[in-house]
Amino acid sequence: MRSKQRFYRKFRLDVPREEVEKAVAENFDPQKYAFSRLQGPYTPPDVEDLVGKKLAFRGEEKNYDFDFTAINEVGFKEEGEPEKKCYVNVKTLDGEVYFVNFLVPGYATSRQITLIADMKTGCGTVMDAHVGTPNSNIDVDRDFYFGRFEGDFEGGELHGFTTELLGKSVIWEYDPKIIKIKHIYNCDVYYTYENKSPAGIWMATNPADYVKIRDNLFLFSFVEERQVGLQAAFLIDLNRMHDIGSFYGAGSGHLSSYVVGAIGEMADPSITIG
Repeated sequence: MRSKQRFYRKFRLDVPREEVEKAVAENFDPQKYAFSRLQGPYTPPDVEDLVGKKLAFRGEEKNYDFDFTAINEVGFKEEGEPEKKCYVNVKTLDGEVYFVNFLVPGYATSRQITLIADMKTGCGTVMDAHVGTPNSNIDVDRDFYFGRFEGDFEGGELHGFTTELLGKSVIWEYDPKIIKIKHIYNCDVYYTYENKSPAGIWMATNPADYVKIRDNLFLFSFVEERQVGLQAAFLIDLNRMHDIGSFYGAGSGHLSSYVVGAIGEMADPSITIG
């Protein structure tokens, strides 16, 4: 008896930096980079909750300022730099913790900021990402910054890296018409995912980071290393079994920075999804 069919995966997908720069220049338009078929019925709409607010993020290593002027517009400023107007997505599952995602103009291979803003505690996390690493022109690299917003908030413990998700597994569904993806949170610096396709069972392990936002609320992010180099970042609510996430990357002919949502169910990490 033959064993289960496995998807054959041997990739040589890196492209010259010039192709990445060309793709970014030609596709730096929200109508091109901000949409995907993964944006199904579980993706929350953008909200106006932050419009008119200014958030001054003061981190342990970095300071950022965010000025929300319209539902899809934010002014982004760093120390010593002029403010830049950016197209932004702002989404929430509970009206307290917000997932903020945008590209920053003016970078040859692109730059993305993802902000997790807890408007109750005043704590925040910034993921500052860009396309290109010393090993690959298409892999995404990023830094995490933890801090607080200036102003009157209840206060709370700073966000930070965690191991609380390890050993758990969730099957995520973006749309009933699209395949389900199983995440296995198996290591503090990696994770494994799998799905079933006509070509067989696909499974891959990629670099990952885990951040605790609140009890049962996490920021989970990975990079599809040795694949297409995309970064994914998900705000995972284990109480609601719902997430909000973004996919970001650039390569030959494409630039992506779009926000999605999915519903989940806890799963046995030892049994394949097929």
